Amino acid sequence: MNDILGRLTPGRHAVSLQGEGEPTMHPRFWDWAERLGKAGYLPYTITNGSRIDADLADRLLPNLGISLDTVDEVEANRIGRLKLDFVLRNVDILLSHLGPKRLIIHTVDYGQPMDALKDYLRAHRLTRHIVQPLQPKSDYAIHYQNHQVIKPLVKRAAGTCRYLSRPLMRYFDVNGKELPCCFIKDTRDFPGVDVMRQMMSRGHVPTVCDGCSEIPERQPMNRVVFS
Repeated sequence: MNDILGRLTPGRHAVSLQGEGEPTMHPRFWDWAERLGKAGYLPYTITNGSRIDADLADRLLPNLGISLDTVDEVEANRIGRLKLDFVLRNVDILLSHLGPKRLIIHTVDYGQPMDALKDYLRAHRLTRHIVQPLQPKSDYAIHYQNHQVIKPLVKRAAGTCRYLSRPLMRYFDVNGKELPCCFIKDTRDFPGVDVMRQMMSRGHVPTVCDGCSEIPERQPMNRVVFS
């Protein structure tokens, strides 16, 4: 953390502490959030709602993201988001501490019905709602539970992605390696940004970008199918 903190661009920037699973389970999560705030940054995270210290969140996080794809218990169990009732109780606790304006709901759109979710958000005055399509990258798919994903075909890029054309974020993995985006889960084949730009300029997709929805392609993406 010391190394990464020293490499961040100074200024009032949002810094998201993220990871697979629940980020607040890391034993030093709140320590890092506090250090970022004291250094002048805006610490942020997206919780799955399974566990959260509302008092610490209120004190250390200007805004807090909550991952919520459905409010239907049967559907939540089907996709592996268990104990939905417990998660929704935690949302109520966070609402009482932070209020609706500081909470941001993040939803992955995988084709599920969303009317009930939108009704829930309106009823709780949660107006900050970010909906993102499911990322079909090969190294993303292994993290999905109870999903059957069609492996993308080998494709040729029709140009470079927006994260390489113009830096949109600075992303560091747990070992401090800097990457151009947050979509590269397996960094073993990461060749470096300059090599990635050169490959895409020649119409080739780097292995670490296989199937990424951010790449403009010469043939359509495969659809993601759920069992």
